[in-house]
Amino acid sequence: MEEKEKLTIQDAENAQKGVFALVMAYPDYPALFKADNKTIRWNSVNTDRSIGLFPMQGAVYLKKYVSGSYVAQMPFQMVYKCAPTTNKSSIEAQDMLNSLAAWMEESGIEFKDPHLTLQSIARTSPVFGSEQDDKTVMYAVNMQLKYFYKK
Repeated sequence: MEEKEKLTIQDAENAQKGVFALVMAYPDYPALFKADNKTIRWNSVNTDRSIGLFPMQGAVYLKKYVSGSYVAQMPFQMVYKCAPTTNKSSIEAQDMLNSLAAWMEESGIEFKDPHLTLQSIARTSPVFGSEQDDKTVMYAVNMQLKYFYKK
């Protein structure tokens, strides 16, 4: 089986900006969570409550055209770091992350780059607990973005 060509950094960065903007636009965050550049992070999470977006290995070109246009996919992980104090608040945190992911699947991304068009965004895992310390828990969901770039 032929191995797919890895996405260049520049092409991946354009897609990442679209994913970030989409997460910022989610309308149903909990009342105590303000979505901004301090609480929604690319490649990191805050020490307390935040959402982190992490690109994963496997960003590839699915199809390249002679014109320079292409179809690509980029897997990423979305992590919600919070400090639930009860089982109920833990379930609510997981539900919020799942609802955000489902909303992303339905909403679509409007890229700032007019050459990029979303083909699909989908969850590739259920929400799961990824890390925990004495005060915080991180819940994660793996997702995959597929888009078309028109040269």
